[in-house]
Parts: sequence; structure tokens; C-alpha cells
Amino acid sequence: MQRLHYRPEVDGLRAIAVIAVLLFHFDPRLAPGGFTGVDIFFVISGFLISSIIIRSQAGDGFSFRDFYASRVRRIVPAYAAVVFGTLVAGCLLMQSADLVRLGTAATWSLLAAPNIFFWLHLDTGYFATDSRQLPLLHLWSLGVEEQFYLLWPILLLLGLKLRRQRLLSGLVALLCLVSFAYAHHQAAIDPSLAYYMLPARAGELGIGAILALVPAVRNPSRDGGIIYEAVAVAGLCLMAWSLYALDGSSRFPGWNALPACLGAALVIWSDSRRRCAALAPLRWRPMVAVGLISYSLYLWHWPVLAFARYLGVQPDTRAGWGLLALILVLSISSYWLVERRARSLRLPGARVAALLFFVPVTILLVMSIVVTTQAGRISALAGNGVDAAERRLLADTAPAYEFPYNCQLEQFDPGVLEQPRCVHGTAASGNPDVLLWGDSHAAHYIGVLASVADRNGLSVRNASLSTCPPVLGKRESYGMPVYRRACAQFRGLIRDRIAAYPVVAIGAQWSVHGHNRHFWKDFGKTLDSLVAEGKRVVLLAEVPLFPNYDRHCEIRNLRYEFVDCVAAVTRVDEGTGGANARLAALAADRPGVEVLDMHDLVCRDGSCTPYIDGQPVYFDSSHLSMAGSWILGERLPGSGIPIPTALRGVRERKPSAD
Repeated sequence: MQRLHYRPEVDGLRAIAVIAVLLFHFDPRLAPGGFTGVDIFFVISGFLISSIIIRSQAGDGFSFRDFYASRVRRIVPAYAAVVFGTLVAGCLLMQSADLVRLGTAATWSLLAAPNIFFWLHLDTGYFATDSRQLPLLHLWSLGVEEQFYLLWPILLLLGLKLRRQRLLSGLVALLCLVSFAYAHHQAAIDPSLAYYMLPARAGELGIGAILALVPAVRNPSRDGGIIYEAVAVAGLCLMAWSLYALDGSSRFPGWNALPACLGAALVIWSDSRRRCAALAPLRWRPMVAVGLISYSLYLWHWPVLAFARYLGVQPDTRAGWGLLALILVLSISSYWLVERRARSLRLPGARVAALLFFVPVTILLVMSIVVTTQAGRISALAGNGVDAAERRLLADTAPAYEFPYNCQLEQFDPGVLEQPRCVHGTAASGNPDVLLWGDSHAAHYIGVLASVADRNGLSVRNASLSTCPPVLGKRESYGMPVYRRACAQFRGLIRDRIAAYPVVAIGAQWSVHGHNRHFWKDFGKTLDSLVAEGKRVVLLAEVPLFPNYDRHCEIRNLRYEFVDCVAAVTRVDEGTGGANARLAALAADRPGVEVLDMHDLVCRDGSCTPYIDGQPVYFDSSHLSMAGSWILGERLPGSGIPIPTALRGVRERKPSAD
């Protein structure tokens, strides 16, 4: 197998990629687009693998045995060590249901298909468990690369037989464009497929392959000029733009991944003919050192952070420094004791396959299957079984959608406005006084509104649909793709039946819907229409957000005294702003429109917490639990928060329409 000319700036580029990923995973505010570090890795992999194949074919001839033996030495030992360490930690720390998920993920990961597993089985629904607590989630990128290694050598060797390098480069470039276009399209309709699967990521690897097909990159020389410096600077700027212009809400992958990939490609290309001064920082010893351990650093950082979050320890606090130290110790140890030793083995390909692949993978497969099938017993032996007190805690923090009296739809139901179970408050003949309408952020207000309604002699009907904003227009581009058709039907039903309700209480995740450029305009028209019909409208403000909140933390707190669930999520009160301020402005401009904001019940004495008297009142980072909603409703009268006049009584009851 032909060895490549060593280029320290490539290790420096690896350092940029892994540092970007670490910053993003520790605290997204440090590098909002740090996830593009993975895309930089893909470009480097595409370049290096294609260069190896091309050089070998041009020299003594390409050997699949030698190629895969080198890949095994490079990837499998550290990979296996991380899977083993993660399974052991999971057995000691995780509850049985979580351990089952970990064991299953480990099995797929050992079969070179972690990305396929997470595409098919990762819950990406609206109320999905926090994926940041899945210790092997990061292996999806290794799955993409492993599948690339299986397919690309065959395709590239066939292409090289054409003996027309420019034509081959053009074909690869065309495939890259198709892949980026496909990824961009799928990111809108099936984000998981776009994010985890090879066809949507192939373009990123393909950009690196195109670099390897350019003779100047394969045969570096010292000549060149200022053009290379300019290209190098452009590449660095493109990567920097990706790190700070993109964030978790960006449509990704697809065209948004292109700047980071092109930036990495320009850096590699610019330094192929000369040692660019602009890239001197990439050749600094500290950067090269980080690049050398980047594989182990990438492998170990995520399980450490995932288990920390699982135990209620947040990386973006002071504890982050301790976590970083642990990650560095594990990564450096893995590099010197596992990676380097495996690469130094000088054994025939068959022995490498047996010693470094078949034996460890077989052992770990058996281990992961045992963990999956015996998770309950393992958790019980480790003291992680769920007892009656813990089940009560889970019930107390259950989401609104688990309660039958919450008529929150996942699919359209034309009879939702006729079901008695959806009515709360004082029993009344005929049609209810108030319609609670919106998405899940309306549904979690049921306890609050029902408490208020009952005290004021009113009745409330609730009807909501997940991710579906409360607008009456006919535009159909609202809601997550999986809910979009049902959302259009549901909004049509509300439009046809809303005349029957004197008061309309409207709740939604305003800050998210506001990303749609049409939303605020359409919502303003909706309010104008309701006001023109004589409705009194109550806008339900978003409750304070707690990104690090985890309702399972309380269970772990019962076992591990160092877990402080309240401290981990308590934050400084920054007041009501953003989308809630916009609601207040909309209400101020329209008669009969008021805002109900629970901010002062959740935030007191300068800080905000999802706990009241030590009891959690949230289900997840942005939703109240149903028990929490009732608690807030009971405390509302004495809180000083003004109760909208529309909820204190109804001046005129409309005739029934049910």
C-alpha cells in the first residue's frame, strides 16, 4: 500500500474540525455551526482515501487486502475500545430501558451501520428523548465513512480504467452536486435520512475525492504564488463562516454544508504546491498534536458528555473543565496505547483481520447482545431499577399528550370539537365558553385554563395538533413535514367552527413558528379576523425555556447524591422578550386581545427554575407537565399575574354548534 507524503497542515485541519465539534457539543454558543466539523472530516477522508487508491494503482497496483488491513488498523481498535468502555459505563449507570437502547446501538455500530440504526430508530418526534444523552450517537459519522470505504474503492478503480482523468473528475463533480441537492431536498422532508445516510453525505466525501484526482494535489511542489495564499485565506474564511453563521436551526445538510466543505478543500489544494504562510497556524505543533489525536478525541468526547448529561451534569458549567480533562486523558491514552500500537503491528492481512477485527468485534457483539437482552437484571444488580417512588415521579412529570382529556392530535380527527372528554371547567349546557387552540404549547396550558375557568364559572374545550400553528389562512406550509397535511385540515376545521366560541385562547411555540417568514403576517391577519367577529382573544405566552432540563434527573438524584437537578437547570431571569414581546405588541394594537404570561410564576427573585417548592413542573425543556400545569393554575390567582378579563366571565353566550 502506497504511503502518502506527510502534510502537517492536514493534521491542523483535523484539529480545526475536532475543536469545532467539541465546542459545539460543550456549548453551542461557543460555535453555533460547530457540527460542520464533521463535514470537514468527510472532505479530508475523501481526499486521503482517494489519494491512497490512486497512488497504489499507479504504482505496484491496488490491493484490497492491504487497503482494508490498513483501514482496520486505523479504525477498529480505538472504535472497539470506546464501544467496550461505553457498554461498561452504561451497565453501571443506566436504567434498563436506556441500557436496551445502548446495547442495540452498540450492536448496529459493530456491524458498521450505526448511521442506519439512528436513521431508522432514533426518536426524532416532537417529544423525543434528549439525543444528547445517547452515548454512541456520534458513531453515525463513522458508519458513513465505513460504508464509503466499502463502495468507493470499487467505483474509483472502475473510473480510473477510463484513463481520462478530467472526465472522471467531471463525473465525480456531477455526483457531488446531485448528492448536495438530494441532501438539501431531504433535509426538508426527512431530516434524519439527510443527516445520517451516505447518499446525502457522499458529496462531502466526493469533494475530497476530486482533490485527489487533481494531479497538482497528488504531486506537491514548491512553486506557486500569491494566488495560493489568497485561496488558503478564502478556505479559512469559508470554514469560519460555517462555524458562526449556521446553527442548529439551519437546514442541514445540503447547500449549507457546501461552504465548510469547499473551505476545507481550498485549504488542502492551496498548500499542495507550496507551504502557504496563511496556513502556518495549522502547522504549529499544538495544532498538529490535536490533529494527531483527533480520531480518539472525537470517539471519546461524546460518551463522556452523554453520560455527564445523563447524570445531570451540564458541560456548559464549571464542571465542563473536569469533563474536558477526562476527555483529554482518555483520548491521549487511547492514541498512545491503542491507535499507535495497532498501526505498528506488522502482520499479514489475514492476521490483522483476525486479531484486530473479527476477535474484538465478535466479543463485543456478544457483550452488546447480552446487555440488550438482560438489561433489566443488569440494572437491578447495579441498583438502577425503577421503584414505586420513581414511577410516581415519572407520572408527576408526564406530558400533556399522555392524558385522555388532552385532545392533542397527531393525525387529523374531524370529530375533535365534539368530544365531551375535551371539555373542562364548570359544566355547562350547550357549547363551551372558551376554545383552547394551538399546538402542544397550547395543550400544556390545559391545567392553567381549566383551573381559571372553574373558578369563574366557565367551560373550556381544548383542541390542538402537534407543531401546527394557530393561523386561519389557507397556506399549507405550516407544521413539521410529518404533520403538515393534518395541520392544513385541522386549521380548516377550526376556521369553519370557531364562530361558536365567544373566547379563543391561543397557544403555540411562537419563537419556532416565527422562523417561517409568513407566520407573523398570517397570525396578525388571524387576530384581525377574530377581533372583527367580536371574539375576545387570550394569547398564551411561551413559558421560560430550560434547555438542560431532564425529568429523569430526579430519579438519578435518588441514587447519586452529587446530582443536583435544580442547580443544573436554574438560570438567570432575562425577562420576557423575543416572541412574547411580539405577542404583547400584537395585543396592544387590537381591542379585546390580551396576553397571559406565566413568567412570574416560573421566575422569581432574579432566577428561573422548572421547580416549584422542589417539585418539577416541566415535562421537557419547553413544555409544562400536566401536573405542573394544574399547579401553576392553582397558584395563578395569588401570583400578581393579571388574569385576562375574557377568562373572568362571558358577556354573551353564543348558541351551540356542537
